[in-house]
Amino acid sequence: MDGMESKPSVDDQALCDAQSLEEEQLKMAMKRLKLLHIKARMLRDIIPRIIEPLVQLHPSPDVMFHAFMKAVNDTQAEIKEFTELMRDEESKQVFAQAEKSREENPFGIRPYNTRSNRTRVIKTPGGDLRLLHIKKRGTVPKCGDCGAKLSGIPALRPREYANISKPQKTVQRAYGGSRCGGCVRDRIVRAFLIEEQKIVKKVLKEQEQSQKKK
Repeated sequence: MDGMESKPSVDDQALCDAQSLEEEQLKMAMKRLKLLHIKARMLRDIIPRIIEPLVQLHPSPDVMFHAFMKAVNDTQAEIKEFTELMRDEESKQVFAQAEKSREENPFGIRPYNTRSNRTRVIKTPGGDLRLLHIKKRGTVPKCGDCGAKLSGIPALRPREYANISKPQKTVQRAYGGSRCGGCVRDRIVRAFLIEEQKIVKKVLKEQEQSQKKK
């Protein structure tokens, strides 16, 4: 009995060790891919950095030439470093593992059907079936007082609102992009009544003072 009970525990331990080893490999692979991504992003502005010494003002052509050659040498060193990083054994293992995983699971990881990742199948005019990613619907700005939808303002996503001009975000009225017309009217009436109340109080106070003097 003891031997039968100890066997599953050994198998479980081996499974846990394999999972922990796989997690460590994934962590190392993610670190290497992150490093490669950073190096690749740094290479995007190589040409502007090489041209920059040529468009700047320098005391003499020799100074400009030395600055240009320095920029060329620096960029060549970065390219060489990135190439060596891509061709070393650790990077090759990461790419080989990714290719193997892709062959085993051609469709990759199935995405979750979240609000920001919904899709539907459409048919193109040529008869092909394509997967269309459905974007989130934009919301219309609401009135800050009553919560009603503001008329005349487009329903967009926050990033799209940042790209449109200011006249498109409002209407030609006081509190145009913040309060609806009814709430603005109520505010005007309330302010008018408050001022009228102040005037009435002032008149009554003056009448009382005049009566006391008599």
